Amino acid sequence: MVGLSGIETLVRTFGPFLIPATLFVLGAIGYLFLWLLTRHRRETYAADE
Repeated sequence: MVGLSGIETLVRTFGPFLIPATLFVLGAIGYLFLWLLTRHRRETYAADE
C-alpha cells in the first residue's frame, strides 16, 4: 500500500503537528472556494442590474 506508507512517513516526520497543519490547509482551501463563489455571485447579480 503506497498511500498508507506515505501517510505513515508524514506522521513519523511531522508527528502531532500534522493534524492542525492539515486542518489549517483544508480550511484555507475551503475559505478560498467560498470567497470565489461569493465573488462570482456578486458579479452575476451586478450584471443583472
